[in-house]
Amino acid sequence: MEKQATRVAYGKTLAALGEEKMFFVLDADLSGSTNTKTFGDKFPERFFNCGIAEGNMMSVAAGMAAAGVPV
Repeated sequence: MEKQATRVAYGKTLAALGEEKMFFVLDADLSGSTNTKTFGDKFPERFFNCGIAEGNMMSVAAGMAAAGVPV
């Protein structure tokens, strides 16, 4: 197995898990750096870029969870 950055493995793993399970991914305008873009490209309907607003993103996640959305 070749070595790869943790963030690259993270992005690939999110995309692979997205094939098997229904969940949403939220991002704070770092999808290129964190590689969540890999998931977003594959499942754009389940990917939300909340912009440079981490506090707001946490509120969005809490609201989605409270509504029963798997985040």
